[in-house]
Amino acid sequence: MKTVRPRMNGARNGRAVHRLPAALLLSLVGAATVVACRKPPPNEVVYTGQSAGPGGAQPSGSGGAAPAPATGSGPGSATAGSATTGSATTGGSTSATTGGAGGGEPGGGDVCAPVPIAEGPFTKAKLLSAAADCALNRACEFEAQARALSESAAALASDPGEPSASAARGAWLAAMTVWQEAEVFRFGPAASSTQPGGQDLRDQIYSWPLVSRCKIEEQIVSRAYAQPSFSSSLINARGLAAFEYLVFHVGGDNACSQFSPINASGTWAALGAGELAQRKADYAAAVAADVLTRAGALARAWAPEAGSFREKLVQAGHGSPIFATEQAALNAVSDAMFYVEKELKDWKLGRPLGFTEDCVTPTCPEALESRFAQVSTAHLRANLRGFRRLFQGCGEGGEGVGFDDWLREVGSGDLADRMLTALSGAQAAVDTLDPPIEQALSTDRTKVEAVYSAVKALTDLIKTEFVSALNLELPQSSEGDND
Repeated sequence: MKTVRPRMNGARNGRAVHRLPAALLLSLVGAATVVACRKPPPNEVVYTGQSAGPGGAQPSGSGGAAPAPATGSGPGSATAGSATTGSATTGGSTSATTGGAGGGEPGGGDVCAPVPIAEGPFTKAKLLSAAADCALNRACEFEAQARALSESAAALASDPGEPSASAARGAWLAAMTVWQEAEVFRFGPAASSTQPGGQDLRDQIYSWPLVSRCKIEEQIVSRAYAQPSFSSSLINARGLAAFEYLVFHVGGDNACSQFSPINASGTWAALGAGELAQRKADYAAAVAADVLTRAGALARAWAPEAGSFREKLVQAGHGSPIFATEQAALNAVSDAMFYVEKELKDWKLGRPLGFTEDCVTPTCPEALESRFAQVSTAHLRANLRGFRRLFQGCGEGGEGVGFDDWLREVGSGDLADRMLTALSGAQAAVDTLDPPIEQALSTDRTKVEAVYSAVKALTDLIKTEFVSALNLELPQSSEGDND
């Protein structure tokens, strides 16, 4: 892997972006078989939490140890306490208020203010402020949902049956609806620590596709979730993806091989149905508490206060310790837009459709994002809504400052219109997935392929005309990808 991103369309003001070799190439469905008619698999660079050095690489799918959270209580608690961030006004606009992880009233006391809508002529400073305000708003909303998730999980642990299980599933669905929009804002604290201001918080909250069902099941047996070290354990058995398995999969089977200790020793089989349900509920409570801690850290990192990443972003070119110029900051923000190219098009659609080497059958439904909850289609919708917030504006119906305004400012209004048309086309294609993707993949594959093609129409514009018109750089994950 390259350790320095090659420069395109000019230098980023003399700053090279270093990529540490801590990443891990994933393989979701086993060893890759080269198929001549298929494109190479996407570059899957996912934070594992374990620093790589000589001999530091881990086996594919093993996950990695995460740094322990800076604040919060142990993993077995229902909530994880952290500091409270109050409202503040920066640059003349009031930003979202967040109660802080573990704060607020029972049931969630957060009040997230609407994103302020800037007026007057376009400036790069306004675009940076708009992106920061939108990221804060999404982080605030997610923290509120994460608190509700933690509370529902604690209730489930106290009574691992219905209706508490149903309530926990509903809380997860609500949290994921917000998170799938927030996922697109993967710059700053949510990004990898190899990126400007990155704190790896995205992977700590939701590590998909780096998820190991067997690892989760081994920890059900070992009760690793009850240990103080759980918050620094492998990310492939924590986060929102682990919670999904724990509350949606009700079967008594496991996905580990016969050689796994839990099968070889018979410890899994020895768990009765009641004990298994209790342990899964306790595990879910530990996961939700950890997610709440990370959600609070993400919201605080965006808070409009001294030393926050938000301050460093909006002050780009004016004393920011991270970004020497506004263009450098906008390069970092624009990288997040490629979420729809890599994660959405290649991983969420291309893999299940068999468009990658690691799928050696006509389709690979096991590569779908939410196989247990079966809400992969809803995730696609939320991802595209998040993209619209960043590209067009965070307000209702795309109101506010976005990259489309920058395109119009430089005389590329036609490109802005074509990108918005392509975005609407992608959203319309997703809306035709009825039945949803989990069923359409086998019963009406052409509908899934139509979504892939519609998203590709948008990403082709992003990778070519968009970056050229605004003198931006392609992120490393997209360089050399002609798909």
